[in-house]
Amino acid sequence: MKKYVLAISLSAVSATTLGLSQGAYAQTSDASSSVVIYGIINPSITYTDKVANATTANPTGTGARLSEDTAVAQGSRIGFKGVEDLGGGLRALFTLENGFNADTGAMAQGGLLFGRTLVIGLSGDSGTVLFGRQKDYIDDLAGFNGALDFGSLVNNIHALNLDRTQGSRVNNSVRYNSPVMGGVVLSGLYGFGEQAGSVGAGQSFGVGGSYTNGGFAAGTAYFQNKLTANNTFTGSSDSGIAPGAITGSAANVALKTWIVGASYRLGDVKLYGAFSQVKQPLAVAAGTVMSSFTSTTGGAFTFGGVNNSKVSIVDLGINYNVTATTQLLGNVVSTRSKFVGAGDGTATQLSLGVDYFLSKRTDVYLFFANIRASGMYNPGLYSAPGGSNTQNALITGIRHKF
Repeated sequence: MKKYVLAISLSAVSATTLGLSQGAYAQTSDASSSVVIYGIINPSITYTDKVANATTANPTGTGARLSEDTAVAQGSRIGFKGVEDLGGGLRALFTLENGFNADTGAMAQGGLLFGRTLVIGLSGDSGTVLFGRQKDYIDDLAGFNGALDFGSLVNNIHALNLDRTQGSRVNNSVRYNSPVMGGVVLSGLYGFGEQAGSVGAGQSFGVGGSYTNGGFAAGTAYFQNKLTANNTFTGSSDSGIAPGAITGSAANVALKTWIVGASYRLGDVKLYGAFSQVKQPLAVAAGTVMSSFTSTTGGAFTFGGVNNSKVSIVDLGINYNVTATTQLLGNVVSTRSKFVGAGDGTATQLSLGVDYFLSKRTDVYLFFANIRASGMYNPGLYSAPGGSNTQNALITGIRHKF
């Protein structure tokens, strides 16, 4: 009979095998097998100005909002990871990760029990193969953009996450990760559309790779997915919002995105930068003009809108460890959007922050962000819709990892 004990671990396990963070774990008496329990709890208080607040009397009205939010710096979660040594260098592994809202207790990711991750696979000298619901390699390059430092605060400026830098999942998928080869890691992912009569309908595909040498790292990745039917991605990709397509049909490529980026750490300073691009080949003219900033955009002149054919995104940032417990953070994201039958739109966001670690597992942070848009609708900051061409947010939060 196997006996289980509960212990505390502050070590990290390789992300390319199990992707474990600091956590508590239950380990069997058999040293070849273990199950890890881990999680993050991350509520925050947010003040946002110029939030869309349309009324009949004032359809373009705005107002300030004070709220308690969740998942700003990182998504709250609880997870289980396991590994079993099968002998001969082969291991079986699994991950079950549930996302929840720290402010209400409700499940995130649309109420899915294991909406963040659900995979099982095999790992050996030749690499790792994983099956289930998982992210593509663009998420592995988070260290090259503001997602790692500012979390969901930079989600909207990244084309409402159509470039997938905040992490989007692919259902019904299989992913291969190579072993580390001279600092190089390669990865490929395929998402089954599972549509009768059409292999391509709802299909997803992604590839990527990275190189690490000391304090320097660089990488690139590409992802695309296809419609299951007119204007839907329901086959495999957890894309976040509906694509800008009204004339497409099943198996048409509706979204293409890629990223290239790098980071360099010198002592206490880390510099990073990335360029990402989103293309929607099925975008069409909106049949309307941009007239005013309101809480509803009519599906045009916004990221991912019906006429938004391309978004180019530059993300630059710095992370400075002032002391062993204090980090200063800075990030700027600049975007240019192409709209079919209309002029270009631009949007820029500046984010500043300080992160203070009370312990190895608990930190408190203060973020400030300003976003500005021209020639398009302001996507807003975090979960607050923009009601003007500019908006500011001040956020303070606490994050605990276990």
